[in-house]
Amino acid sequence: MSAVPESSSEENPEHLLVLDDEKSIRWVLERTLTQSGYRVHLATDASEAHHLLNQYPIRLALVDINLPDQDGISFTQNVSTKFPKLMTIVMTGQGTMHNTIEAMKAGAFEFVTKPFDILQIEELVRQALKVRHAEKRDSSDLKSSSEELLVGQGPKMRELFKSIGRVASTELTVLIQGESGTGKELIAKTIHQHSNRAKGPFVAINCAAIPSELLESELFGHEKGAFTGAVERKRGKLEQAGNGTLFLDEIGDMPLKLQSKLLRVLQERQFERIGGQELLTTNMRVIAATHRDLEQLMQQEQFRTDLYYRLNVFPLSIPPLRDRVEDLPLLVEHFLKRGAREMAVGSKSLSPEAMDALKRYAWPGNVRELENTLKSLMITNVSNFISLDS
Repeated sequence: MSAVPESSSEENPEHLLVLDDEKSIRWVLERTLTQSGYRVHLATDASEAHHLLNQYPIRLALVDINLPDQDGISFTQNVSTKFPKLMTIVMTGQGTMHNTIEAMKAGAFEFVTKPFDILQIEELVRQALKVRHAEKRDSSDLKSSSEELLVGQGPKMRELFKSIGRVASTELTVLIQGESGTGKELIAKTIHQHSNRAKGPFVAINCAAIPSELLESELFGHEKGAFTGAVERKRGKLEQAGNGTLFLDEIGDMPLKLQSKLLRVLQERQFERIGGQELLTTNMRVIAATHRDLEQLMQQEQFRTDLYYRLNVFPLSIPPLRDRVEDLPLLVEHFLKRGAREMAVGSKSLSPEAMDALKRYAWPGNVRELENTLKSLMITNVSNFISLDS
């Protein structure tokens, strides 16, 4: 039997709610959590759960995502408004990106996938009651293109989805770090699409792809006649972003001089076009990304320390593909389906031997390399079955 939790006692136990229509889940959670010193209430649907919440001082609810009368995410969102001090842990049999992000946005303390480790649940309950987190989450609709989907169900991607859900509805500046080809821009778009700014523009600029002498003009814009070739006024990316999101890709490649100007914009929320005197105000959110080691660049005096701390408010690290091989079959299935649709070729599948070969490969180019490899195989292979000899 587990020790009685610090926040509970035999005389005054913490009240918990288990909301799940599966009898076996209710039984194991009630048995385990009761032995841990909690008072456990059981519900099979949202209506019954609301009745219990109004009747007892319930501090935490474990909620299944699939309920007979309401989905668990909507339930979590609703109760977080009516009972702001109630903590929720959402449970599901399918830990998709959509479910994970939406659960965290709805206000869930944590999101767990069945079958779960009961010891993990006990620890999560203890953490949730200790934190007593009452932050309300944004409830804007998910706007995710099927063409641009974050694919993964492994533990590292699930943690990434949770982080996206936590930060999306805030106004925090985000710094995404990951190797080339891991999908940094896709992460940035996903954050934008789940944010309060989703109806505003998502404006991206790659600091490594534009010559340094042109990058300033692309970012700040210019007035007519500001320099040779400036035949008309141009709105820069800062201005285009408006009330939306500006994505600064490969920020580690931005010249030092321009870093200083960007820092001023982040500090004062104001800027001028090149050659102009009109002071423009910006209300954009900034998400930056890099594949480079910014701390090393700071030591080499190639990146400003003050800019780094302005950008690194909420860091996100994307795992390379070699560190999440468990997601490879899902990625392969996704890219084969998309490739068949885009290239108007028949549906393809991989042999088990071919899949094993893909799992053994290190994928230095990450997800982008995997997608390009599969496209090449689909074009060159006349058969609908891609084997190791392909």
